[in-house]
Amino acid sequence: MKKYFLLLSIITLVIGLPIFFKQSNQQLNKKADDTLIIITPHNESIRSEVEMGFCKWYSEKTGRTVSIDWRIPGSTGEIIRYVDSVFINSFRLHWERDLHQVWNQTVQTDFSNISLKASDNEARKAFLTSHVGCGIDILFGGGVIEHKHAAEVGQLISSGVVESHPDWFCDDVIPYKLAGDYLWDKEGRWIGSSLSSFGIIYNVDRIQDLNMGKAPTQWMDLTSPKFFRQIAMVDPVQSSVVIKCFEMMFQQQMRMVCDRYLSSLQQSQLTAEQERAALNEGWMKGLKMMQKIMANSRYFTDNSVSTVWDVSIGNCAAGVVVDFYGRYQKDILRVRCNSNRVEFVMPKRGSSVSPDPNSMFRGAPHPNVAARFIEYIVSEEGQNLSGFKVGVPGGPQYVPLGRTPIRKDFYVEEKKSRMLADDLNPFANPADFEYCAAWTATCFQSIRFLSKVLFMDTYTELSRAWEAIILAREKGHEREADEALAILEDLDDISYDWMCNTLRPLLRSKKPLLEIQLSTELTDKFCKQYLKAYKIAKQVL
Repeated sequence: MKKYFLLLSIITLVIGLPIFFKQSNQQLNKKADDTLIIITPHNESIRSEVEMGFCKWYSEKTGRTVSIDWRIPGSTGEIIRYVDSVFINSFRLHWERDLHQVWNQTVQTDFSNISLKASDNEARKAFLTSHVGCGIDILFGGGVIEHKHAAEVGQLISSGVVESHPDWFCDDVIPYKLAGDYLWDKEGRWIGSSLSSFGIIYNVDRIQDLNMGKAPTQWMDLTSPKFFRQIAMVDPVQSSVVIKCFEMMFQQQMRMVCDRYLSSLQQSQLTAEQERAALNEGWMKGLKMMQKIMANSRYFTDNSVSTVWDVSIGNCAAGVVVDFYGRYQKDILRVRCNSNRVEFVMPKRGSSVSPDPNSMFRGAPHPNVAARFIEYIVSEEGQNLSGFKVGVPGGPQYVPLGRTPIRKDFYVEEKKSRMLADDLNPFANPADFEYCAAWTATCFQSIRFLSKVLFMDTYTELSRAWEAIILAREKGHEREADEALAILEDLDDISYDWMCNTLRPLLRSKKPLLEIQLSTELTDKFCKQYLKAYKIAKQVL
C-alpha cells in the first residue's frame, strides 16, 4: 500500500509541479504593469538573457514592470508562414466586417502584392492604411531578407526609434551601410540589433580521426570527399541562415572570377559584357561547390541547434552555422567542460557581416512597449549584453550570447577586457569582403528553390552517385571517376543568366502551378543525370 501511495505521490508531483509553476508565472505576469509579445527563432539562452536585461532596463527607464510573452513556432521560415497566414485572416476579417467588402482570391493576392501601388488598388490601400495585425508586437531576429520582405509587404511599421535617436543612426554609431549591406531601414521598419556572419563549426577530434590533414577554413574545404556524410546541414527551405551562407559562396566565387578577369585583362574595371561573363562563371563554380557540400551532408534538419550539438558530440565533423551559435558553443565547452574540441571559423573573403534585425508589426497590441524593446536592444546596455562575457558588469548573467554588437562605438579599448571576443571588430576591416547586392540580393528565393530541387529532392541519387565516384577514385579508376563526375557536375542549364531571366521572374509571378511544373521537370532531369553518373562509377567497383 505504501508503494502505491509513494507512486501516486510521485505521479501527482510530476503532473502538479508544471501546473504550479505555470500558475506562478501567470501570477507574475498579472503583476507586471505592461506586456510585450515577441516571436523569435532565437534559442532559450538568448531569450532568457535578453528578457532579464530588458525588464531591468525598462523598469529603470519607466518605473514600470514588464513581462514578455515569447512565441516560438520554430525556424524563421516557419515564423514567416505563421505570420503570413494570420495577416491574411486578420485582413479578411477587416475587409468583410469593417469595410463590408466581398472577399475573393484576387483580394487575398492583391493586398500583400508589393508590385501594386496603393493608389491603384483598393485592397492594397485598405491594408496599408489599416491597423490590421497578427496579435504580436515584435519580430526578434531572423534573416534580414525576411524583415525586408515583411516591410515591403506592409506587415511592419516604424517603431519611431530611428526618428527619436538620430544621434545613434549615423556613421559614428550605427552606419546605414557596411561592406555593401544595409544595417537599418531608413523608414524605421526594421533595425539591425547585431551583426551576423556565417561560417564553419567543426569538431577538432573528428577532423583528426578523418585524417583531414588540416581543419576547414574555406567553404571549398567542405567539398572534400573526406567529409562524405560528415556535414550537419540545416534544411535550406526552413533556414534563411543556410541560404545566406550559400549566397556568400556565390559571392565569393563571383568576386574571385571578376578579380581574375581584371588581372588577366590588366583593367581597373570590367565592361558590362565582361562582368556578365565573370558572373556566369562564378555562379557555376558556386553552384558546383554547393552541390558537393549538399552531397556530403548527413541530413537536413529543421533545427539550427541540432547542427551545433551534433558537431559538438562528434556525430558530424562540421556544420554550416551563424557565427553566434558557433562562438557560443565554443565558449560554453571551454568554460564548462574545459574542452577545446569545437572551433568556429569564418572563411576569409568568403563571408560578410549581415544585420540581425528587430521589427515591429503593424497593429502591434503594445506599440509603446515594443518601441522600448527595440530601443533597448540597440542601446549601450543592450549592446553590452550582446558582446560581453558572462558575469562582467553589464554582461549576461548565465550564458554568453556570442553576438556581434552593431554599434561602432562599442568597440573601444576600455571595453576590451569585458568582450567575449576582444579581437573581433567588424568595422576595423570591412573591405575584407565587399558584398555586392546587385549580384545576388534578389536571388534569395532562387537559391532556396534550386537547393531544394537540385540537391534535396534528389539527395538519394546525388549522394549515391557522389559516394560511387569517391570509391572509384580511391580504387584507382580515375578515368571512370572523372567521367562520372563530369556528368554529375553538368549544371550548364542552370546558368546565372537562366536564373536571372527565367527562374527569378517565375518565382516572383506567384504562379504555383508553373513553379510546381518546373520543379518536377528539374527533379526528374537531375535524378536521371545522377543515376547515370552512379552507373558509370559503380561499374568499376
